[in-house]
Amino acid sequence: MKFMYFIATFLTISVSAQKKPTVIPFSLEDHSVYIYAKVNKTDSIKFLFDTGADGSVINSSSTKKIDLKIEGTSQNQGSNGTNTVNTSIDNLIQFGDIEKRNVMLTLIPYETDHFDGVFGTDLMKGNVVEIDYNTKEIHFYETNDKTINYSGYEKMKLYMVDNYPAVESNFSTNGKTYSGLFGLDTGADDALTIAAPFAKKNTLATLMKKIGKATAQGSDGSVYEMPIVLCPSISFAQKYLYNIPVTLSASTEGIDATEKMAGFFGNKFLKRFNMIIDFNNQLIYFKLNRNLYSEF
Repeated sequence: MKFMYFIATFLTISVSAQKKPTVIPFSLEDHSVYIYAKVNKTDSIKFLFDTGADGSVINSSSTKKIDLKIEGTSQNQGSNGTNTVNTSIDNLIQFGDIEKRNVMLTLIPYETDHFDGVFGTDLMKGNVVEIDYNTKEIHFYETNDKTINYSGYEKMKLYMVDNYPAVESNFSTNGKTYSGLFGLDTGADDALTIAAPFAKKNTLATLMKKIGKATAQGSDGSVYEMPIVLCPSISFAQKYLYNIPVTLSASTEGIDATEKMAGFFGNKFLKRFNMIIDFNNQLIYFKLNRNLYSEF
């Protein structure tokens, strides 16, 4: 009896020692996810939560309220081109009880004061990240946390294409199915953009019904116009969604001109799925949520 009591006590201690996840509330504004964090001890800095950005950014218009040391430049690759931007190194980012030190921040002059910066995957890695659109919370778990609830989720392989998270998916039109790797971009407020080489190779502009056009501005500052077409069916995480508006890129530069991916899902599409991102094990999990029937 004493031996059994010892085992029960040991198990209780082991479970209680598991660190609880860091929970960060977010707002969903115009299909995009926003959180608040501290930058170099300055509180309430508003970030766009962006799985499509491999580095984090400060909006140039917000530098007046954040203590930053500008120490270099780098090449920023936007959706339609590249440009040279200033950088700041050795920064401290704090969100909840998590601290990220020696963070490099890129300075980009966004044409808006709606947010102060972009929270990229460089700040997400090192944790398993759950985005719950029902509760509007992001949970940051320790790697290989055994308490994560995967019930109802569909597991998929996570591909990192030039540091860009992507999954295998496909869409159908005119009785034909097109497959490839598709990037996951919570920072984009559209549903799906088809990369220029993939759209051109498969002559999608002539196969899909045009329903409008979109004007977009990339982080590189370029402004460009794209046709919007209607996609009859998309297969994603073992689910089918129908009649999705899709933009067809004609970019010759930038990420939209990549030949390594077929396209990019934006958050107008992704917000319909709760997701758990496990960068370390290259796995990602999706589960439909209450946004499924919201309008595109």
